[in-house]
Amino acid sequence: MTAKRGEAVDHLRRLASQLEAHSFQVHLRSSHGPDPRLHVVNPMAPTMTEDVLATHDEDGEWWFWLSWAGRIGQAEDVATAAERVASVLHVIRR
Repeated sequence: MTAKRGEAVDHLRRLASQLEAHSFQVHLRSSHGPDPRLHVVNPMAPTMTEDVLATHDEDGEWWFWLSWAGRIGQAEDVATAAERVASVLHVIRR
């Protein structure tokens, strides 16, 4: 595993811990494809899923991204990133 890939996995693990604390199901996929990703599932609505990636910009700053290229926050601010993932996977009950 390259240093950059290892750092991405570390950031995703921190995000996974934060999301698990909010009752989301998470699965780190680090051996599939070129980039590690965190698969997140809303257990109250299992069809509500999202993949999150961690990548760095040209300045070396790490960011979390949704799979559809939506940047959700800096990797150092795990709480805010987790809130944004939760808002994407939120289900409104009627």
